Formats: sequence, C-alpha cells, structure tokens
Amino acid sequence: MNINQDVELLNVYTEDNEIQIGIADREVVHYFNLWHREIACWILNEKNEILLQRRSSIKKQQPNMLAVTTGHVDLNESPIEATLREVKEELGIDDLEQKELIFIDTFKAKNPNNYHYKYVYFLKTKKNLDDFIMQRTEVNELLFVSLEKLKKMINLPNTEITFAKHFYTPIILKKIEELI
Repeated sequence: MNINQDVELLNVYTEDNEIQIGIADREVVHYFNLWHREIACWILNEKNEILLQRRSSIKKQQPNMLAVTTGHVDLNESPIEATLREVKEELGIDDLEQKELIFIDTFKAKNPNNYHYKYVYFLKTKKNLDDFIMQRTEVNELLFVSLEKLKKMINLPNTEITFAKHFYTPIILKKIEELI
C-alpha cells in the first residue's frame, strides 16, 4: 500500500463545533466545506508591535501575503497543542510553554472552501526578529508593526494582509489593545 506522506488529516466536526463526526484529508475538508478547527497566534513584542510573517511564495493559499501565525488543528490535537506546534514549526520557538499563551476567543467562519472554527491566542514575547528561525516552506519574511500601522495596512484598497477582511479582525485587535 502506497501512503501519501503529504496527507494532512483533520478532525471533522458538526456545525456547532460540539461533536467530532469524522476524519478527512485537508483537501477533502476544504473541497466539501467540512467544519474543522484552525488556530491563530498573535505575537507582540515589548514595544507592543505585532509580528507579521510573509507567507512563502510556494504556499497554495495566499502566497507572499502577510499573516500572523496560523494553521490547522491536526488529527487528535487540541487547539492549544496546535498553536504550540505551529509557533515552533513556523518561527522556531521551541521553548514556548502553554501557560504563556492567552486565549482570546473562538470564531465561527464560513468562507468559500473553508468552514472552520478559529481559536485565537495572544503571546507576549521578549524575542527580537533575529531570535526567530523561519521555516522557509512557510515563511519568507518577518516584521514587527505597530497596531496603528497594522490598522492602516488593513484598510488599504489592495492590502496584502490575509486577515484584513475577516469579520473577527477588529474584535481581535480590540481585545489585544485591552490586554496591553
């Protein structure tokens, strides 16, 4: 039997996110608009600047766009475990502890080919850009931007921010401002 090593299995949930109803490959999940879980981690430095990462040019979805650390919650993984894994994989932070993550909220998002629940976390770090190790298949560039600059970038007509049009972005930004 030949098993594809690129298969990414995800848990599939009911629309209310209460019950796991199956397991499917990521491509199948997106093609059939199956409900699944994703994470986002908003990382701020000591100057209260948000870490943005430019997605790799080889990414299928939104190549070369700016994003925060995001990813799918893999098979039999909790959202917080997924967050720790994604931060380690994409940014090389392997000393992050669960207690350092602050849970912001969960958002139900029904986008074309992406029905998901987004679990959003906040992380305050003392790390500088040089402290991160980018996974080049995921990330091409890292930069810190102020909240004010990010808000301006989001509102540009041809913004390169992946999350600019998401309904929950203003809610997240408000909650972050309350935390800092």
